[in-house]
Amino acid sequence: MTPPGSFRGSQRPESSKPGGKWLSRPAHVAILVFVSSVILAAGLIWRLEAYRLHQARHLAAILAAERAYTIQTSIDHVLSATYTLAAMLQQGKGVIPDFERTAGRLLRFYPGAAALQLAPGGVIQQVVPRAGNEQAIGHDLLHDPERDKEALRARDSGQLMLAGPFDLRQGGRGAAGRLPVFLDQEQGKETFWGFAIVLIAFPAALAPAQLHELPERGYAYELSRQHPDSGDKQVISASTIAPLDPVDRMLSVPNARWTLSIAPVAGWHAGSGLWWKSALALLLCLLLAWQTAWQAKLVAVSKEHERTLEQRVAQRTADLQRFAEVTAHHLQEPARRVASYAGRLRSQLAGRIDDDEVQASLSFISQQAARLQDLLRDVELYLAADQPRAKVESCAAEEILAALLAALAAPITEAGAKITVGPLPATLIDAPRLADLFRIALENALWHGRGEQPLRIDISGERLGEWVRYSIRDNGPGVEEEYRRRVFRIFERLSSSSAGTGVGLAILRRISESAGGNAWLEENPGGGCRLVLELPAGDQPLPLVGSAV
Repeated sequence: MTPPGSFRGSQRPESSKPGGKWLSRPAHVAILVFVSSVILAAGLIWRLEAYRLHQARHLAAILAAERAYTIQTSIDHVLSATYTLAAMLQQGKGVIPDFERTAGRLLRFYPGAAALQLAPGGVIQQVVPRAGNEQAIGHDLLHDPERDKEALRARDSGQLMLAGPFDLRQGGRGAAGRLPVFLDQEQGKETFWGFAIVLIAFPAALAPAQLHELPERGYAYELSRQHPDSGDKQVISASTIAPLDPVDRMLSVPNARWTLSIAPVAGWHAGSGLWWKSALALLLCLLLAWQTAWQAKLVAVSKEHERTLEQRVAQRTADLQRFAEVTAHHLQEPARRVASYAGRLRSQLAGRIDDDEVQASLSFISQQAARLQDLLRDVELYLAADQPRAKVESCAAEEILAALLAALAAPITEAGAKITVGPLPATLIDAPRLADLFRIALENALWHGRGEQPLRIDISGERLGEWVRYSIRDNGPGVEEEYRRRVFRIFERLSSSSAGTGVGLAILRRISESAGGNAWLEENPGGGCRLVLELPAGDQPLPLVGSAV
């Protein structure tokens, strides 16, 4: 008899456990819920703000990419005018007849070009249009201390170079694309003639990118480059407000890399509504805490009831598992005795009774008793398939398969099967269950893979990262696609007349899944069926060569 005031087992009330009395008070529960909900709400608001910021930067990056692509396309198109001039100079042996008229027509096709120039020997002598560019005539590019480095680099490399931005002698600010021109000589050598130059004026050359629209859309921008010699930042074009923490997009131009930087004028966090989101979250937390407070005792009782139910379900599940295992094990003995005594009775009656029906009945009893034994054996294996029977470690699959093939030599010979074994990487599982996997796979192929042609079984493996994948292929009739998942169900057979208990593939899949892997059927490209076993990889090196049996 239980003494007054005492409790047994799960009957102990929640308030008598450590902390239970504190949690039974609605005010304390309300505080706990309020603090937790505030933390969750703060985390949610932070995640939402981070997502909003990510989206905002993503949109700005798209905008920057579009503008940068337009700028680069426009600059590349303008610079291509130098190649046209170079081709004409090479064709004319250093002379372009009626250059002013020709260059004037070319400028129509290059709207971003402010002027076209010819600089034989590095000295600018011809400019189109001439008006407004008179100050550039006579400028010696190779001996100008401020600009000779880029000119010399272009001449020595033979590549197009984009110099600038810089202040133009004729006024304004721009850049110049300089392409060195080389003329062929009689001896097959090339000599430096000078430069074909296209002048780019800012901001007119950037007009196709419509950078002036960015401030109207709420973005500040800056287009700049890093000077190839000094490393200093040079601003090519910018809005009145400098972008803060911008999204950058790089442009590749000859001799330099330009950077287009874009950021919201008001900053990334403007207009995010953090204050009203926080206030709304705080209000919801208070409402949640108030609603939870008066349910504290009900929750405690509900949890206690839930724990009791879980214990009962777990106990009954364990009882059923144990009952099924014990039943399958103990039924083996009666089945074995029925098969034994049916065989003895048949041998004792041999020669005494010539009735074929009696002999057939005795044979049927023996066959069904043997089938019952097979069923009980496979059911017992199925129930224990998810439990390791030895230490889980890196198993050498080739050694286990070799021992299994030796044990199955008789049925393999009887089936007339040729088995080829390729490299088998090690896997992480207990050895007995790995042997069961290969045994079931081989028996399945021997039983169901027979056809008109001699049976051939190919076993191979490969390592795929953290997994090992074994393949067992045969050239039998195969399994239609609609049945390839169905055959893994327990007691599932495609034909009632086929050999086997219908449990083998179910055991195979249960072992694979309990080891952390999987198993499935595929169509073999050469005909037949391909059984695939995927298991965690072991730590042994991959074999280099296979063997044939």
